[in-house]
Amino acid sequence: MAAAAVGRLYGLNAEQIKNGIESLEPVSGRFNMIETDKFMIVDDCYNANPMSMKASLDVLQDGLGRKVAILGDMGELGTDEAALHEGVGVHAGQCRIDACICVGPLAAHIAEKASQTNPDLTVIREKDLESLLKNLNTYVKPGDTILVKASHFMKFENVVKALQEM
Repeated sequence: MAAAAVGRLYGLNAEQIKNGIESLEPVSGRFNMIETDKFMIVDDCYNANPMSMKASLDVLQDGLGRKVAILGDMGELGTDEAALHEGVGVHAGQCRIDACICVGPLAAHIAEKASQTNPDLTVIREKDLESLLKNLNTYVKPGDTILVKASHFMKFENVVKALQEM
């Protein structure tokens, strides 16, 4: 709506505004929806903080098929980093998702609290990106909606790429 209003201010007609909006390319890693033959991937792997993790999990709940969250460490959180990851885990356990795959030493706190909050939730822990990529095809199924979210240093763009190549 805001984009349309700005277009009108600059004298664009409805067709020009529509064409402009439709031609926009989403920025990689910034809540980019990628549909493949097998999955709907929510690529939000450029950056992460507790609020954005929780918001992304909220959106994932509305996905089709199984809802799988692949969550990695969040950086630059200071001395409260463990507690902040735990808070994301509690939220994940409260969401209507089917699986939560947690990658990295800090994300282990997410896994722990998600399991405690919802014992019926499938929670998987991977120590690092390499082990996740090795096992990824055993965790996802055709028809899944998959959220990929972590701080940029986790290099989760490799997870998105692996999912696209499946």
